[in-house]
Amino acid sequence: MMAYDQINAGLRIVLEQFRRGGANHAYLLTGAMGLGKRTFAKVLACALFCMSEDKPCGVCDACRRVMSGNEPDVLEVYPEAGKQIPVDTVREVIRTVSQHAFGTGYRVVLIEPVEKMNAAGQNALLKSLEEPLANVVFLLMTHELSATLGTIASRCVRVKMTPWPDPLLKTALAAEGYPEESIRRVLPLSGGNIGTALSLLSEEGGDADVQAFVEAALSLTNDAAAVAVSTRLKDARDKADRLLNALERAIHQTLLVKTGMLDAASLQTLPAAWQENSKKATVNSLNAMLEAIFRARRMRLGQVNWQSTVDQLMIKLLEEQTIWQQS
Repeated sequence: MMAYDQINAGLRIVLEQFRRGGANHAYLLTGAMGLGKRTFAKVLACALFCMSEDKPCGVCDACRRVMSGNEPDVLEVYPEAGKQIPVDTVREVIRTVSQHAFGTGYRVVLIEPVEKMNAAGQNALLKSLEEPLANVVFLLMTHELSATLGTIASRCVRVKMTPWPDPLLKTALAAEGYPEESIRRVLPLSGGNIGTALSLLSEEGGDADVQAFVEAALSLTNDAAAVAVSTRLKDARDKADRLLNALERAIHQTLLVKTGMLDAASLQTLPAAWQENSKKATVNSLNAMLEAIFRARRMRLGQVNWQSTVDQLMIKLLEEQTIWQQS
């Protein structure tokens, strides 16, 4: 199995707890989307069910069932695209784990992300965390810790996922079959985030919709153009995360160039107008754009009016680019 325990000491400690069968009743895995929280949660679950002496082996029937989502004593809860996790789903999961396990050991619940549960859902979960059941382990994951109820976080062992060291990330990507030249190109852009690295590698094949959106958002010159891009994002709500992530990466790349951490050649895939105009950008201006994307993502999680959210984002992008163009 992938060596997640090589990333930081905290992960090694937690994995060792699971290997010994001494897991606590609840853990909260925190960190940016794409750092591998879900996979690490499954690795922890494998350690509880693994039949090998060297847990988790990743090859026994138990490990294979967990990793493929076919272990009946591991319940996984994820939201449908663009939607919240219904409180009824949370209650049903809690009811299920309160019954006898299919096997003779643990029952594990994976929920990602916790912030996709509304207040009722989080409160329903809270009751189970306050009165833990024997041999039931909750593995909760959050991309936005501030959006998780403090009462839930305080009842969990906090596990912080950190960026992957470049050598480990390079090894993992090579194991997936990506060519060395491609890995070398995306490594400095991924910031130690394996999800970002995989997205960049997949985009090398070209997702026309994503590329067209990023080009349009980075080439705003007037209100009409901003409205057109805003409408495109509104109509593509089901893939909004991919679009926003790609836009965020492009602006972050530009920020790294501005601060001297990347060569300007790394922007060659971005629109020519953006490459030229961004030379006049300030660090504060680029950070303001990134903050606007972050705010849009937060408002989307909070079920705020989506049209209004994307309109505000595009207004901010247009405002900053207009300043560059006029300077």
